[in-house]
Amino acid sequence: MPELPDPVDLQRQWQTLQVEQPQLDPLAALVLVALRALDAQGGGGEEKTGTTTAVLSRRLGIEHALVRRAATELESGGWVLTRPAGGASPALRLILSPVC
Repeated sequence: MPELPDPVDLQRQWQTLQVEQPQLDPLAALVLVALRALDAQGGGGEEKTGTTTAVLSRRLGIEHALVRRAATELESGGWVLTRPAGGASPALRLILSPVC
């Protein structure tokens, strides 16, 4: 299973994104950076499967409800596409939008 970059690299990427996209909420920017990093390690096949808000919540150590809220912001901004993760889970599957 792909891993997030080390914390220093993750912070560097987050800071860069905050400069490039200051309108993004800091938590939404962190979720986007983490999703990009996990997506880049996924092999880059034609069909992007993304990851779930539950996985990001655990890996980032952030409450799931906060990650879901950030995902909603990212979706409304066109950064990601969301789908139900399936089953009874409240998690969402996050897929980077083609323009991201």
